[in-house]
Parts: sequence; C-alpha cells; structure tokens
Amino acid sequence: MAKRIVLISVMVFCLACGLSCSRGSGGLALEEGQYEITYKSEMPGMPVSMPPVTVTQCLTKQNPVPNQSTGNQECRITEMKTEGDTVTWTMECTQGGSTMHATGTITFQGDRLQGETRMEMGPEAGNRVIITHMEGRRTGPCQ
Repeated sequence: MAKRIVLISVMVFCLACGLSCSRGSGGLALEEGQYEITYKSEMPGMPVSMPPVTVTQCLTKQNPVPNQSTGNQECRITEMKTEGDTVTWTMECTQGGSTMHATGTITFQGDRLQGETRMEMGPEAGNRVIITHMEGRRTGPCQ
C-alpha cells in the first residue's frame, strides 16, 4: 500500500511538473485565428478623442502584432520581443513622405487580447503623439 501511494505521488508530481513546464516553454497564450479588434485612439492635449475603429484580422504566433496600416500609410515592425504572454514591438510608419515611430505592447489571454501603441510624429506633423488602446477577441479560424 505504501509503495502504491509513493508511486501515485511520483506520477502526480511528474504530471504537474510536465504541465507547468510545457506551459512555460509553450510560449505565447495566443489562440490563433481571426480576431475582432477595437482601437480607441487619443491625442494628449486634445479635448476630443477619435471614434473607435473595429477591424478583423488573422493573428498567429508567428504574426501576433495586429497590422495598423490605414489608407495610404505603410507600417513595418523593426523590432519584436515576446516575454511570457506579452509581445512588445517597435514600428515605423510612412505616409506622404513623413515617417512616424511607434512602440507597442500587447498581452494575450487565450482568445482575448489587450494592448497599447504610442505613435510619435515628427515636426512635419506638429510633433504629435497618438496613443491607441486595443482590445480584441477571437471570432473563429483565419479566413
């Protein structure tokens, strides 16, 4: 009987260790698929905030950062780092000959995400800052 209890205890310990180790090394807690993401942007010092914008986009563990390019604006990620369930990145966007720099962070919780970007525009755009908050949820498989 004592051997059986020790054997069961060892098995439970190994199973628990295996589960926690696999979760830790499994990387990002991102359930891949199509996400509905709502962006709410604000410009510090401006009394009126911009209306929220909702888009759908496919997110994967290889491509976890939502594409924030709009209209004739082109954005590219210059640096990206994943730590636990959080991704941070640096991005450059160009539009009409001017370049804007942004930093962002996003945290995944399975089929949900929450994050923020901070875009800094140069003197040609009045040295403005735009802070964008994002929330999203998975709506199904990528299309």
